[in-house]
Amino acid sequence: MMELLSENWGNLLVLALVVAAVAAVIRGQWKRRGSGKSSCGCGCGGCPSRGICHPEE
Repeated sequence: MMELLSENWGNLLVLALVVAAVAAVIRGQWKRRGSGKSSCGCGCGGCPSRGICHPEE
């Protein structure tokens, strides 16, 4: 097991960095959606898809 880790430590490091970056993006999107902000950040006043993102109740 230790031989496998010592031979592939570079690949494992890159994989860990990619996983951390993806997790940070997902967490940021989750928090942004939870606070009611849209994903585009430009407001929804003139957006033709406003009814899809923010259905009227």
